[in-house]
Amino acid sequence: MEKSLVCITAYSNKFWKIKAQGNVFIVLYGKIGSGGSVNTKEFPSEELCLKEAYKLIDSKLKKGYRESDQEGEWSNRFSQKLDNLK
Repeated sequence: MEKSLVCITAYSNKFWKIKAQGNVFIVLYGKIGSGGSVNTKEFPSEELCLKEAYKLIDSKLKKGYRESDQEGEWSNRFSQKLDNLK
């Protein structure tokens, strides 16, 4: 599961992306145009991981974030981070 969100307003220009794979999720976030920051969290089960990921997505949507189809460098950074976890 993978989801890309952006928050673009008069005061904000941010991105947030989550990718869940197995029992781990990775979040990439920051200002649009920057490299962003990466956080990783591991869970005891895949089900719990997905539950928490969807909870974070709902939270971001309530804060005004909207879906984005941007890929590119975000996918590369996720792939590198996942490879390091294996």
